[in-house]
Amino acid sequence: MVLKKLLLDDIYCKLVYKINNKQILKENSNYEKCYCCRNDKVKHIMCKVRYSPHYTYVMGNKKNYINYMKSSGIYAGYGLEHSFSKYDNLIKNFDKSKMGVIKCVLRSGKYILVDGVHRVSILLNRGIESEMVKMVRN
Repeated sequence: MVLKKLLLDDIYCKLVYKINNKQILKENSNYEKCYCCRNDKVKHIMCKVRYSPHYTYVMGNKKNYINYMKSSGIYAGYGLEHSFSKYDNLIKNFDKSKMGVIKCVLRSGKYILVDGVHRVSILLNRGIESEMVKMVRN
């Protein structure tokens, strides 16, 4: 296991962009093409966590995240591991000392989250600048 201290502002997350060619997210200059997609059904984009619907939810703009999760459904984990009440509870009761390991992969010079977008969003909101992450191969 390789742990590395990363600036949270340098971490990217993948977002579901299209499902069966139906666009989920509107065009945004903060979004970048994601080269991870091997699935013809689901296409992703990348953005820094600070520009994600997950972060804007923590900042109080819940509409974008709710629309994103409802539109992305199971492809973004909605109804499986994620729900609005679980996220609200995580935000309300967040304890960094009980936080699991955030996981990233390094691709084309970018640190991309494999697990932890909700936690990184909360950390950014709380003014945390860096965090130890587990670097994984994906």
